[in-house]
Amino acid sequence: MTNQLALQQRPAVVDPVQLNRIEAVHRGFLFQHLYAARSLLLAPGTDVISVVVESDEDVEVVRPGGRTYVQVKCRGAVLGFSEIEDALARFDAYRALHAQGERTGRAAFVIATNAALTPSLVKKMSSADWPKDVRIDHPSALIPSDPVTPVPAATLHDAFVTCRDLAALLPFAMLAPETLVWKLAGAVMLAAAGAVPRVDHAFQIHELAALFEQLVIQLQDLPTPPPLYRPQTNEPPLVTDAPVRLVTGYSGAGKTSWVSQAAVHAPGVITYFDARDTPGTALASSLAREFAARLFGNEPGGLGQVLLPGASGLEILNMIGRQASARSLAATVVVDNVQSPPAADVRALVQAAPGIRFVLLGQPGTNVQALSALIPAVPEHLGGWSPDTIAAEIAARGCRANAAASQALLDLTGGLPLYVQNAVGLAAAENAGSIADFCASVSARTHSVETAQELILTRVVEGLPEETRRAVAVLSLVDVPLLRPEVVDLLQGALGTDDVEAAGHLRRLRTAGVVETYGGDRLKVHDAVRLPAGVQLIGLGQQFGDGARRSLRDVLTKSLVARWDHRKLALHLRNLAATGDIKTLVQVGTEELFHELGLWAEIKPHLEAAASEATDPEDRFWALDGIVFNDMRVGEDGGTLGNIERMKRLVSEHGLGVRERMAVGMKEMNVLAREGDADGMSRVMASVAAELNPEPSYQRIFRYNAAVALFHVGEAEVAASRSLEIANEYYTLLGLTPKMVMGRNAPELRPLLKYTDSLPDDLKHLADCLDLHAKATDAAGGRAPFARIHALKFYDLARSPESLMRVGQDLADEFIRHNDYTGARQILENSLLPLLHNLRLAAYIIPVRSQHAVILAYCGDFGAAETEMERLAPYEPGLTDQGLQELRGQRRLIADLRQHGAPPQFVPPPGAPTTVEQMRKMLASGQTPTATESGFPPPWRHVRNLRKVGRNDRCPCGSGKKYKKCHGNV
Repeated sequence: MTNQLALQQRPAVVDPVQLNRIEAVHRGFLFQHLYAARSLLLAPGTDVISVVVESDEDVEVVRPGGRTYVQVKCRGAVLGFSEIEDALARFDAYRALHAQGERTGRAAFVIATNAALTPSLVKKMSSADWPKDVRIDHPSALIPSDPVTPVPAATLHDAFVTCRDLAALLPFAMLAPETLVWKLAGAVMLAAAGAVPRVDHAFQIHELAALFEQLVIQLQDLPTPPPLYRPQTNEPPLVTDAPVRLVTGYSGAGKTSWVSQAAVHAPGVITYFDARDTPGTALASSLAREFAARLFGNEPGGLGQVLLPGASGLEILNMIGRQASARSLAATVVVDNVQSPPAADVRALVQAAPGIRFVLLGQPGTNVQALSALIPAVPEHLGGWSPDTIAAEIAARGCRANAAASQALLDLTGGLPLYVQNAVGLAAAENAGSIADFCASVSARTHSVETAQELILTRVVEGLPEETRRAVAVLSLVDVPLLRPEVVDLLQGALGTDDVEAAGHLRRLRTAGVVETYGGDRLKVHDAVRLPAGVQLIGLGQQFGDGARRSLRDVLTKSLVARWDHRKLALHLRNLAATGDIKTLVQVGTEELFHELGLWAEIKPHLEAAASEATDPEDRFWALDGIVFNDMRVGEDGGTLGNIERMKRLVSEHGLGVRERMAVGMKEMNVLAREGDADGMSRVMASVAAELNPEPSYQRIFRYNAAVALFHVGEAEVAASRSLEIANEYYTLLGLTPKMVMGRNAPELRPLLKYTDSLPDDLKHLADCLDLHAKATDAAGGRAPFARIHALKFYDLARSPESLMRVGQDLADEFIRHNDYTGARQILENSLLPLLHNLRLAAYIIPVRSQHAVILAYCGDFGAAETEMERLAPYEPGLTDQGLQELRGQRRLIADLRQHGAPPQFVPPPGAPTTVEQMRKMLASGQTPTATESGFPPPWRHVRNLRKVGRNDRCPCGSGKKYKKCHGNV
């Protein structure tokens, strides 16, 4: 550019002097126009109302509090006093007008020049009589406080460069900076001439955005994340490689909160656009302007490259996509509420912008289903809050809930954040903070205030056709996924529909997002919808509801025969109770498996009702038998003897048979043993034995119960011997040997079992015998290294989850006692925790997870241990005193292990199998593992663990501290 200028020559004119004069005049005007243009560029964001040109003075800046008059002087040499004398005189006149009130506010005066000042003028400015409200700005002057009238440039070129740099800073400018500067200079010239549309010579501040050709839009900022964001289960990242994603969920599912939080940490540019109130025809153009402004708004002239005159919204989006790809810009557009505009318009939107990733958020419905098919994209769903997250929210709001109540709230709300928060708030206001009471009242439909969940989702249910509303009312009874044919059978039994009608109902429910699919062939109503759908069921009347429950009973009975499932059985039992089928419920209640499902709190009231005087004596007896069995199982013996007396009266007064006498006798025998009444136990034991059925199955059950009773009165060695003897009989009955069980897990053992009609009971009884043998052997000071391991496998085969959890915890404790922390951790992480997650056994959530935390501490993973205990802390307000003390004791133990350390981890002796595969190879070679080979060291191998350690001796853990200050203090 400099070389090009050097090659240029001035024109050859007749009168060079005149040319100089003409150039000077135009230089002066252009300098003045550029000065005015700079003031215009600087005015936005200040208190300036307007900028006036060529009025009383060259430039006037008008503010609410007054006016600044600027005389602009462009000179080739220095500026002297004589050249500004007239201007100072005019300033006096303006000052007087302001003083007299003819012009509002105060007056300020500026002489802006590109020239240096003569010494005499500098001296005059320093004199006492120089006006305080007049300043002279020149390139060497101090920077003035007024941002709109800054120090002028020294040359025309510098004046242009200054304006160009200011124009480059304008956000969302359509024009290149150079173009905008010359446009402003021309606009100032037009205003100076007083021509239309600037007859008043003024530029109003509100006109400047249009004058600058800025994109005048209100950018939609991403919603602000909640002050405390609680992540949802398996929360997906916001930005992935997928070009288009569709995330669906009901209002309240937390979609927008997820986006706002994820965007904080997401890479690239994230643009948020809410399509709720945007017509489909305007969708592309509205988003194009927003997106262009977000990507290129701060880039000089960037918007002008994509927002081409006359281009449609889709064309602009296409240009944006190509520009982003060319520049390797990682850009993601989040479009919220895509259920509002037509699906075809949304599809056109995402197809128009190659290279741009789209995340579409919407509520389930016809429009979103159509969009899913058009894009195409498989809808994603947020997982909702986990029980731990719900417990944290409950505790933070000053309410209380144990693990069961937190799970109940999850089942009630589907874990949708808004519904959980609203429910917790209502529990605080209406139920004194008890989440259990709130859930019970909502389930019974006795709550007094409608939840947000009901208000929002009732509209979804009521928007369905009448017959489909009846269908969803029936399906609200089901809280576990059923196979599609089973769902069809349920609807046919309850509604009398045929296959075609039932399929139509299911299609409409899936379109509305009311029904969820699992694995492609199983269906269930969304947990959050079951509440308003259940209200529909009540509204259809008692007769309709009873018919629906009978249809469900028939479907579940058939389904359980075909495919066993714990949660399905639990639903079946609850449904039996709801239908008043007490006889069937009592029959089930006498089965040991019934007590393994964690449903006692729900079923107990129905068994107590069956035990009343109004029912058949035999039903009364077996209802009491179920109640006594459970009380003994959980150690609640307070009313047990009273119930046993009622059972004995029923036997004697109604002539019940040997089976009933045996059942009550064995229970009485064990209750007396627990109370330490050895004589009473022996008397009852002899009485039962005298009339015992000689059938081997009855004999084994009696002998096992007798061994349990002996264990409770301190005959541990006898109990251990007899329980092992009975266990060996069960092994034979099942076609197994202990050696066959070693190295095989439950699924591998199942094909080896000899089938009998009593197989489930025999499996459970064998596991019970092995569990008793382990406990009795421990009490006798011996070792039974495989008993609990085998018991776990048979409890698994017998589908007895609560017993499996209990014995699994005992086994982990046994590993810890022998310093095998890794083995204990594997028991928890490979067996108990997955089972806990799948079956949601609320009574074991806190005990098992806190035990896991302690084991992690034994393994030296203190961070994970303390994190797990922190997750359990919100459950504390809902725990019993005993549960709270146990949890706090485990927390203290973790702290002590961090401070003092644990004894060294046990290392198996050389040649001992350490994996299942090694165990199998050893068994295949004909070897039988000894206690040492099993990986459990015999006690005499750890002499230091057996000899008594004095309180002042060094601790055997190797810490170097005295025992009383180390593990002797635990």
